[in-house]
Formats: sequence, structure tokens, C-alpha cells
Amino acid sequence: MKLSKQDQVWNRAALEAGGSSPAEGDLALANLLIAHGLVMNGGVQHAIECMSTEELGDSIAGFKYFGFLAAANALSQLPSNMEDSEESLNSAYWQAVPDDSALVHAFHLKLLANPDAFSAIVPESQA
Repeated sequence: MKLSKQDQVWNRAALEAGGSSPAEGDLALANLLIAHGLVMNGGVQHAIECMSTEELGDSIAGFKYFGFLAAANALSQLPSNMEDSEESLNSAYWQAVPDDSALVHAFHLKLLANPDAFSAIVPESQA
């Protein structure tokens, strides 16, 4: 079964960090997915603590690129040892990104509105 262009671009971002020559949208999606995976694993503070400053900045930019400003803001907060703060950050994140389908939907809209922001799909060679 042949994957749609959307699925191929998504998979390239998720599995290949955007591919060998990623465009702006590929990088934004790949960086967003890194942070989202970490948040899903252990929460916002976990994601903040696991990423380097550069990775965190790139992930925040990825969320902003796709319009998830509240999620970007949650990831921009300084880590705290206070449990209430951690719950507040997680709550803000999950209100912005209630599930994976929210990310998929925002990605599809961006791909449709600005397809040139994503690298072309290279057909697999016929062996």
C-alpha cells in the first residue's frame, strides 16, 4: 500500500529528523515531534530536562510554526521542583495539544497551505 504524501512527510520527520535535505516545514515538524514524544513519556518538565537548550529552542519554534503557541509557552517555562508548577505546565500543554490528531491536523493544514515549506518526496528506487 502506497502512503499518502502527508504520511510520507510525517514519517520522514518522525523517523529521519526531516530527511537528508529538510525544508523549513520538515525541520519544524521533526523538532515538534521530538518534544511531543518526551512530553508524552514524562510530561513537560521531563521534556525540558531531556533536551539541550538548542533542541528545546528548536522544538518551541516548531510548535509556534504549527500554531501551538500555548504548548510553546509551556515548554518555555523554567523547570521547577514544585509539583503544582509541573501540573500547571502539563495542563497547559494538553489543553493546547489534546492528542496526536491535533498535531496531524495542524500539519495537514500547513502542508496544504504551503507545500513548498516541505521537501519533495523522493520516489523509492525500483529494484
